[in-house]
This record gives sequence, C-alpha cells and structure tokens, in this order.
Amino acid sequence: MCFLWRVGQKSLLLLLGAVLYILAAPPYEWSLAGWVALSPLFLVIRSATPLAAFTAGFAYSLLTCAGITYWLYFAIAAYFPLSPVIALLFTLLSYSVFVGVYIGLASAGACILMRRPRSLLSWLGVPALWVGAEYARTSLFSGFSWELLGYTQYHHLPLIQFVDLTGVYGLSFLLAFSSYVVAEAVVSFRPSLAALHSPPSALQFPWSASSMLLAGIVLAYVYGTVRLHQYAGDTRSTPLSVAVVRSAIPNAQRWQRASHASSLLRYLATTHQGIAQQQPDLIVWPEFAITFYLDQEPALRAQLGWLTNSTHAALLLGAPRAEREGDATRYYNSAYLLSPDTAPVQIYDKIRLVPFAEYRPAGFPAFAPQTDDAPSEFTAGQQSTVFSLLQSAFGVTICYEATYPTLSRRLVQNGAQFLVNISNDTWLTSPGDAAAAQHFSMTVFRAVENKRSLVRAATAGVSAFIDPVGRVSQRSTLADGVALGEATPRQALTIYTRYGDWFAILCLGIGAVALGAVRRSAAPHTIISEEQDAAAVA
Repeated sequence: MCFLWRVGQKSLLLLLGAVLYILAAPPYEWSLAGWVALSPLFLVIRSATPLAAFTAGFAYSLLTCAGITYWLYFAIAAYFPLSPVIALLFTLLSYSVFVGVYIGLASAGACILMRRPRSLLSWLGVPALWVGAEYARTSLFSGFSWELLGYTQYHHLPLIQFVDLTGVYGLSFLLAFSSYVVAEAVVSFRPSLAALHSPPSALQFPWSASSMLLAGIVLAYVYGTVRLHQYAGDTRSTPLSVAVVRSAIPNAQRWQRASHASSLLRYLATTHQGIAQQQPDLIVWPEFAITFYLDQEPALRAQLGWLTNSTHAALLLGAPRAEREGDATRYYNSAYLLSPDTAPVQIYDKIRLVPFAEYRPAGFPAFAPQTDDAPSEFTAGQQSTVFSLLQSAFGVTICYEATYPTLSRRLVQNGAQFLVNISNDTWLTSPGDAAAAQHFSMTVFRAVENKRSLVRAATAGVSAFIDPVGRVSQRSTLADGVALGEATPRQALTIYTRYGDWFAILCLGIGAVALGAVRRSAAPHTIISEEQDAAAVA
C-alpha cells in the first residue's frame, strides 16, 4: 500500500509540473509558472533510480506536450487520411521520439547528481542537463524546438535581452535553475519528500544556490535595462516602410487550379486598398499566398509585375517552385522577391521542412499524393539567401523555420539587416489559436537574439512587427487587411550571432563533467534502489 501511495504521489507531482509548464506557455501566458514548472519533476527524480527518473522525465514530457501541442493531433487528423486511433498513436510517437527521449535522459542524469552531496558542480549540472536536452531536441535529426522553457517569458522585455548573449538556452537555464532551487527549498521544509539516504546538505535550505539565482536574475534585468535604453535612442539607420498583407482565402481553395486567378486578384485588391495613402518600400505576402508556379503562368506573373511597378515597391511573396531534371521534378517551398525595376527575381527555398507534412523522414510512406497542382513532398533548400533591397538587405524564414535559432542567426551572419518571417498558420488555428500564439512567441526571440527588426506575415494566426528588443507593434489576427509598419536596418552583430549556441554546448560540457565527477566519487554502497526506498519508508 505504501508503495502504491508513493507512485500516486509522484504521478500527481508530474501532473502538477506539466500543468505549470502548460499555463506558462501561450495562450495562457502565466509566465511566473515557468519559474517553478520543473520543481515537481525534480522532487520526483531526486529519490529515484536513473531508470525510474528516465521514466518520470519521459512521462512529464508527454504530459507537457499533450497540454501545449494538443493541436498537433487535430492537424494530423485533419490533413492526413488517418483514422483517429492511428492519428493519436502517431502524435504520441512523435512526442516520444522528438521530445520524450531527451527529457528522459536529462532526468536520469539529473537524478544521479541529486543523490550526491550538493556542490557548485551539481547545482549547475542539473539545469545544464535540461538545456542540453533542449539543444539536442532542437538540433538532432529533424528536430522539434517547439516551446522550449525559455520561450514562456517572451513578454518580459528586460528579462529576455540577455539572449543576445546566450540564445534562448540561457533563459531556459535560469528557469530550470530556479525550479531546482525551489524543489530543494521545499525539501528543506518537508523532509518527508526527500529520500532517506539523502546527504544532510540536501535537507538544508539552499542559501548559496538561492543567492546565485537572485544574482542571476538581477544581472539579467540590469543587462536588459541597459539594452532597452540603448535601442530606445538608436536613430542611426533610416527605417523602411513595410506593408504586411493577408487575405482570407479558404485553405481548401489554395491549391485548386481554378482558384489561382481569383486568389491573386483578391490579394491585389487587398494590397491596393490597404496602401492607397501610403508608399511602402516593401510589400509582404505570406507563405503560399499564391500556389501557382510563376514561370508557368505568364499572364498571372504579369499581374505581379504590374503591382510592383504601380506601387514602386518591392514585393516579397510565398509560392511553390518546381525544378525539372529529365523525368524527375523537385518541388520547393519558396519566397520570391520581385522588384519594381528590371532587377532579376530573387528566390529563397525553405531549408527546414516540416516532417511528414513537407517531406518523408526515414522513408516513411507518403500520406498524400504528389501532384504538380498540389505537391505534398518538397526538397529542402541549400542556401540561406539574403535579399537585396534598396540600400539594405534582409533574410527570410518560412513558417516553422522561425522556431530554429540557427537559421535566423545564419541569415544575419550573411548580411541580413532585418528579418522577415512568412507563414501559413491555417493548419495551426483549429481548434483555437494556441498553436498560432505559441508560434509567434518563439519568433520574438529571433529578433532579440540577433537584435534585428522582424516582420511577420501569416495567412492566419499572428502578423506583427517586432523591434530588435522584442517590442511588438501592429499585432493582428484579422483575416483580411494590411498592416503598415517599419523595419530598421542594422549591421552590428550580437555575441549570439557571432558565436551561436556556445552556451548550450557549454551546458553539455558542464553536464558531462558533473556526471563524470559523480562517477569517480561514487561508492557502491551509496546506490539505493526505489524498492529499498519504499521498504525503508514502510
């Protein structure tokens, strides 16, 4: 009975932790919950064996994903010809492979550190392992970087500025460290939550770690306040006027050949009406605003030329691209930049494709037929294109690419003076707008990490202008209309832009060193199993 009670208690703690993480993320945005979201998990694994800790971390990640990315099931069920049961199993398998394994491994490592006397290395090692798991799930294989812990704080501008040093991983470290300190503080007041074999230092209030946490938070806010002040008065560059256009075209019509002309005319009419009294330098249409091939439809292509010439503005738009070699055809999800003069068309092909929706990983069978009119499998681009515009340059990410820090960083390294994200979020807006809000929250960090203005144009969900410190303006979820804003070109490179994910790699090193130190100092008689713990309590 006692054993069952402990299992039930731990299950409730894991559920509590998942709920806290879910509430911290959009659409709820109770960001304070993000500072303690991992505390229940740490309470569970601190008295566990590595295998039990792996299981707990794995279960925690599945619960969290189910609450944050529940919409994935509905997207799979709506867009793929799968039965509800198969769609559910496929969703759980995706969570397990792309998130669960990494969080499980980090939890197993953390429990080993927690079972030893507290030291600076163990205090740093536990949050470092969490960051290592986030970095691995972002970087390995196709990656799934959706709603990392740090993203929950996107509204707090003074706090998030230091990500231009460390990337979002630095903020995740601070939050994970906070959760660890809180968990140990709880144990100091409730020793019954600690394993009976815990060293005395693990049952004392963590004064030194609390001081370190407080110092880290203060330093982050001081740095952030300075950066906000720096960019508030920066008028060294002349901003460009940008018009973001969105038009409510039903998703089912986008890939119908009969709708190509009417969809284009609708975008043209919306654009002209929205900029009638303005003179933008750049007009932005979202991902797959048009679904015909520009080189195959000269009459429709001419309409786009007429728009750029009549408005004297460049036009960035999302459209498919086909490249034929003999009997084979490769399809690309692309962004085109059309200029009002005779300059050649500039093209960017999406590099980071969505697994299963845009390509088949590991030879998986296709879920939808591949046709010229509606391609279901795309080829990944190879080049991070930087578009030239007037006296400035900008880089484009397409949809899901905005969740990967490396892609935006690479564009800025290559000379992008501001960033644009075009997206088709129609597949994220049912049921509810949670997924679209989450997608947008992550995009904010790409601006702050690189200290670049970012323009976002989405067919549904959130379109907005984001300044280099993450301040949002002209945020809109309207189905039709034009939003006018500014993007200021900048050339200075941040530490993060120059050196990339150095902090995440450092965390991997800290975690490895901490585990290595524990292994060298471990004595066989100190390893106590879950069953022994339960027997001792009984």
